[in-house]
Amino acid sequence: MNSQKVKSIMIVQPLWKISDVAQYLGIPLKSVYSMTGPKAVFQIPHIRIAGKVRFRKEDIDLWLDQCMVATSKFLKRIPAEIGGKFNRN
Repeated sequence: MNSQKVKSIMIVQPLWKISDVAQYLGIPLKSVYSMTGPKAVFQIPHIRIAGKVRFRKEDIDLWLDQCMVATSKFLKRIPAEIGGKFNRN
């Protein structure tokens, strides 16, 4: 027999429309539209395909993690080995 070939299987999630993102974030469509503009102050990660704006859920979740504002209550819950100097007792 020939050597075994391992095929990697890529699971592709469907791309979201602006309405999907607005619903997921609980914000108006207009807000999502404004965050996709080239001059937007607060840009959301997106993909333009043939003039249409699309989003990947993974990108939105990562973006949300990066936008999170850590409060002192939140920081108290972070273990010292992770939070380091930010951990307040």
